[in-house]
Amino acid sequence: MCQFRGVWQGSLALIRCGRRPATPRRRKLREGLAAGVIAAGLLLAGCSSGATPTDQPDAPNRAAPPKSLSTSDPCALLTEDQRKTLSLDQEPKPTDQNGKQGCEYGSGTPGGPGWSAFAAVDGTTTYQQFAEANRGAQQLDIAGYPTAKVNDTTGCTLVVDAADTGTLRVSALVRPGAPIEVGGSCDAATKVVEEALKTLPPA
Repeated sequence: MCQFRGVWQGSLALIRCGRRPATPRRRKLREGLAAGVIAAGLLLAGCSSGATPTDQPDAPNRAAPPKSLSTSDPCALLTEDQRKTLSLDQEPKPTDQNGKQGCEYGSGTPGGPGWSAFAAVDGTTTYQQFAEANRGAQQLDIAGYPTAKVNDTTGCTLVVDAADTGTLRVSALVRPGAPIEVGGSCDAATKVVEEALKTLPPA
């Protein structure tokens, strides 16, 4: 029950349940606490709304001009002189690798000392799409073109941002006994990329 407790500022004051009347200072404190609770609720609602984070790093920009990926001959990515420079002495042959139509180049005897490379232009997947699907790929730059590198026991694959609509893909595998100047699989793949970029015409 409410009881009469006395006089406050010339007026009768009732104290409900033993509580003191709210002063202006107490009212401001309550209002501040209420505003804080509302703000915290809005913040939690925003965090649980599934909003897309904005701190994802952007894909590196292409510094070199885009290339045309239109080609009727998948083995035209490397000229005969370029193949000689890279010691790819086997006859190139069109082949399919993971659904990509390209060309296989070889050095030495199959299965023996030497190395092999697969090169293809891919007009179905952009560099950004590949990078999103392969977050663990290392990003580097080759001749002004952003490149994603995936290196495992099957060889080294480089996916190059050669055009707005697609990529240049090169995979290489260096076998034991290959010439020391070839380097590792990623070194060999990089050399093929550099030569293929010279061959591809501008867009």
